[in-house]
This record gives sequence, structure tokens and C-alpha cells, in this order.
Amino acid sequence: MDLSDYKEVEKHINILNIAYHLCLEIVETNGYENRAICPFCRLQ
Repeated sequence: MDLSDYKEVEKHINILNIAYHLCLEIVETNGYENRAICPFCRLQ
């Protein structure tokens, strides 16, 4: 895939929608940056 392919996907998919769909806990939002709890680290 070229960089232009990734840019095209980025136009149509919101990463926060994916995070909510995967039940990830968003812990911090700062402008366009978001932090979530890693589901693998939570298993400990």
C-alpha cells in the first residue's frame, strides 16, 4: 500500500470509533491526540 492509500482510509475511518467498538477505555483527549488503556496490559 502507498501512503496515498493510507490517507484515503484515514478520510473515511475515525480511530475513536474503532476504539469504542473495541471497548477501549479512552483516558485522555488533548486536541487531536487520544490515549487509551492497552487491553493487553489490563490483563495483569
